[in-house]
Amino acid sequence: MRIVLLVVCIVLGLAGGAIYIFFRSTSEPKPPNEAPPIPAPGSPRFEDVAAKAGISFKHFDPATPQHLIPETMGSGIGWIDYDADGWPDLFCVQDGPLPPAPGDKTQIHRMYRNNRDGTFSDVTEQVGVGVSGFGCGCAVGDYDNDGFDDILVTYLGGISLFHNEPDPKAAGGRRFRDVAVTAGLKNSQWATSAAWGDLDNDGFLDLYVCNYVVVDPVKPLTCHEERGIYFTCSPTMYPHTSHLLFRNNGNGTFTDVSLASGIARVPAPGLAVAILDLDGDGKQDIYVANDMAQQFLFRNLGAMRFEEIALHAGVALGPGGARIAGMGIEAADLSGTGRPDLFVTNYQKVPNVFFQNLGKMRYEEMSFPSGIGGPSMDRLKFGTCAIDANLDGNLDLGVANGHVFRTAKKLGFEYEQPAQLFMGDGTGKFKDASNDAGEGFVKPRVGRGLARADFDRDGLTDLAMSGVGEPIALLRNRTETANRGVTLHLVGDGKKSNRNAIGAVVKVEWAGKSRHHFVIGGGTYLSANDWGMQIGIGEAEKMDRVTIRWPSGLSQEFKNLPAKTSWRLKEGVAEAEASR
Repeated sequence: MRIVLLVVCIVLGLAGGAIYIFFRSTSEPKPPNEAPPIPAPGSPRFEDVAAKAGISFKHFDPATPQHLIPETMGSGIGWIDYDADGWPDLFCVQDGPLPPAPGDKTQIHRMYRNNRDGTFSDVTEQVGVGVSGFGCGCAVGDYDNDGFDDILVTYLGGISLFHNEPDPKAAGGRRFRDVAVTAGLKNSQWATSAAWGDLDNDGFLDLYVCNYVVVDPVKPLTCHEERGIYFTCSPTMYPHTSHLLFRNNGNGTFTDVSLASGIARVPAPGLAVAILDLDGDGKQDIYVANDMAQQFLFRNLGAMRFEEIALHAGVALGPGGARIAGMGIEAADLSGTGRPDLFVTNYQKVPNVFFQNLGKMRYEEMSFPSGIGGPSMDRLKFGTCAIDANLDGNLDLGVANGHVFRTAKKLGFEYEQPAQLFMGDGTGKFKDASNDAGEGFVKPRVGRGLARADFDRDGLTDLAMSGVGEPIALLRNRTETANRGVTLHLVGDGKKSNRNAIGAVVKVEWAGKSRHHFVIGGGTYLSANDWGMQIGIGEAEKMDRVTIRWPSGLSQEFKNLPAKTSWRLKEGVAEAEASR
């Protein structure tokens, strides 16, 4: 009996190490493609046009000999139409050296204005966002309902709120000013992703901020294997900290309600957050991706109070009850039920996780049955976006990939990894079409942030991707298709509904078909999508009906919207307005 007990103890003692190796290992390396394959006729095709478009931003690589955990995360990107001319501009968050060097102005955030001809101009100095610091993520939203989007930036040990204001030195120009201190936004922890959302339905955007782990800049934690090769320590080895929730007071200031709301009761290493109405009760809920911990689902009880129900709802853990190394989030109707499903990117040797929404806050984990799980196993996954790449009416999923171990080659696997494109059939089934999607999805990168926008306004959704120590990749969608699309820009009234219309539900009907779309706050990884919604309708010539349930509860219909047009749909205004 003692021998049996001894064997059991040894097995259990090895379990922790086995779990760690499971999440910190990868498959055998694959030889890189010598040349991008030619996409099959009708296949989605993406081309990196960053250099031709004038996007010269390169992420500063804060590499250290010890491979410290902050240097692995990269930084985000955000699409923002900061001058409200109808064309999305691009904001790039910059990292900095480790340990952080206050006052160092060599590495700064950058803003690129859309020239409306497929190119961009660097307007960093003109708009006042040339700020340095160990930047991480960004969130875009009009928190004061003045019609111009603002930018929230998170840092290792800080937070900035860039308010979008008229430029006193240039007629009609815009400029940003950091108002975080006067607005009451404070955070001394390592903040990662953030999301705007109207969580108390007062018409003003509140703010959720993910915090990751507690790091000691003086005595950093280091890890290495038997040969002395350093690698990044697991987040499970660091103290965790609570996330933050700030209520918008409606006067340009915020109140920290993290404790009173129930958000801060359980600390966890947060990396992504999405805000939307998950159960259709008219209140916006919060889903959070945590790294190597249970995921959070905060059900909105009203009056700025939340109940964490992820385990009960079935979205806390991955296949087989394994913890998820949650990196990025997407929330969309991926299975055609009219309800928002949840998609979470995961570590290497484990699948991306797909939760199908069954209604009434219950989900079924469908990672492998959906077709997503298997092809994602040999990648380490970060940012993600739902797009209709070929405008067939079915949502697809793009994922940015890249390892966190700089010593990957020495350890026998790949550091740079190609992104992936999963084509959906509208019923929750997907096919990996990455190898047929052109250079944008074939070239290996150390991918991190991913954000969508139709930057050239041709009706096809494009993607921007950030990476560690790499230039921004601007993946222009060059898909040749007979399908058509309609771009919708929702504008809340700024009184009962927030102007970004976060929380709105859009039902689109065309040619006897229908699809639901959701305006969400946050999502992806460290990044912000454009608010425009590119919706495919196949070969139909128009949308027969668009029904919107605004955050205020108002239901509104717009009929017969022609395809290949960008429309502004304003709450309470009967007629759709063709965008400039």
